[in-house]
Amino acid sequence: MKGNFSSFDKPLIVLELANNHQGDIAHGLNIIEQFGTASKKYFDEFNFALKFQYRNLDTFIHKDYVDSDIKYVKRFLETKLEPDEWIALIDKVKELSLYTMCTPFDEPSVDKVIEDNFDILKIASASLDDWPLIEKIGQSSHENIIASVGGASLDKIKRFYSYMKNREKSIALNYCVSLYPTEKYDLNLGFINELITTFPGTPIGFSTHEAGEVDNTAGLALAAGAKIFEKHIALEDKPKGYLINDYSVNLEQYSSWLENLVDAKKIIGTSQNREKIIDKEIDALRDLKRGVFTKENVMEKDAIKDNIYFAIPPEKNQLLANDISKFSEITTSRKIKIDEALIKNNLLIKNTRPEIEIIRDKVSDELKKFDITLPRNIDLEISHHYGVENFYKYGTCMITLVNKDYCKKILYQFPGQTHPEHFHKIKEETFILLEGDLEVVLDNNKHALSKGDMLTVERDLKHSFYSKSGAIFEEISTEHHTDDSFYTDEKIMSNKERKSKILLISYY
Repeated sequence: MKGNFSSFDKPLIVLELANNHQGDIAHGLNIIEQFGTASKKYFDEFNFALKFQYRNLDTFIHKDYVDSDIKYVKRFLETKLEPDEWIALIDKVKELSLYTMCTPFDEPSVDKVIEDNFDILKIASASLDDWPLIEKIGQSSHENIIASVGGASLDKIKRFYSYMKNREKSIALNYCVSLYPTEKYDLNLGFINELITTFPGTPIGFSTHEAGEVDNTAGLALAAGAKIFEKHIALEDKPKGYLINDYSVNLEQYSSWLENLVDAKKIIGTSQNREKIIDKEIDALRDLKRGVFTKENVMEKDAIKDNIYFAIPPEKNQLLANDISKFSEITTSRKIKIDEALIKNNLLIKNTRPEIEIIRDKVSDELKKFDITLPRNIDLEISHHYGVENFYKYGTCMITLVNKDYCKKILYQFPGQTHPEHFHKIKEETFILLEGDLEVVLDNNKHALSKGDMLTVERDLKHSFYSKSGAIFEEISTEHHTDDSFYTDEKIMSNKERKSKILLISYY
């Protein structure tokens, strides 16, 4: 098998033969042939594997129980196959271009799985904490392993996962319910999401044991994030007395199950496919959007601010209400009459939003690099004292964590960036440098801070700060008031648009 589960570009369908071959090589070959052929039309949608089960029956069953009527003992002995018959089944799977897969239930069978060169080794739910067997598999040369986790607590799954990952195995986990058959309301498919969250980057699958006529659960599992789907398969042969158990599917049920999964795959779609239809959606919504019109006559090169109103219907290429935001700077390129539609060809439009998002993403990356942990759903305040175009020379970024009788902020200073001189009449603040370098000019005296240094700025004391290579620092202060920052440059004080706020969503 080339690569591992993470490299699969399509979901994996596992056809579980189990003991449904009935110990009859001809019947087993017929099942593989028919289900393998039925799968071929779906090769563009899925990868396929056919799974067997190995047990060394000479040691797996205690000698004192060989002649007992115990259900599983009888079943395993009555369906025994010889080594050459196993090889014939494996060759048939390869002939049909399916992956080969096998579950060993004891240590000798692990060696047999490797000897027979199976692509994937499967661990059954009953074996997840069978540590003699798990250690045998962990020490083996086989790398691609899928483990079913039916009946296992999350702690038990974590112990298994940690053991296999420490042995550099390529692991996938199959959620299943070990009740045969499984009732629909016992499935709890939401647990798939918990497995995805707990084991990020690990493919999570769904091993189904529902009745054969239930054909919609794989699609629901796909929606929950499953990438592997295991189904028990069987064929009936009444003359030979071969019946289908309650949790296996016949050929017709298998086709219906696959069709439902294909349909679910199309409905769920992808982010890339959504991008393809967004332009169609925008066109469909345009007539419902309000166009921008002038309240008064507008001269050439006038700024569009409060002298506009919004109404339907919009004209072709007209500026829409959706285009107006605090990040938009719009001026006219010709005279426009009262109540006239603002056509984009007659406007000069500058949108600073992308620049704000770029700043946000850079700050987010720096915080992650230094493992600075922040609460969720928190704003980044970006100060651009002389406009966004001059931000990297004059500005700062602030994250307010608490602002009550006391205040705590995290500040980020870009390399080569200055926060201009200012003072506070109410607030007293203390800086603690966490990363980088910071030069604080305090009442015309320079203070060069290194990591771990602390400096207090008292009320009414003029101060500015600058970083050569970039800085992350804490500000701990009394309560912060939005009208308590007084800049010595009147140009900054008169700039009412010198701050932008944006959710720090890319940090998470």
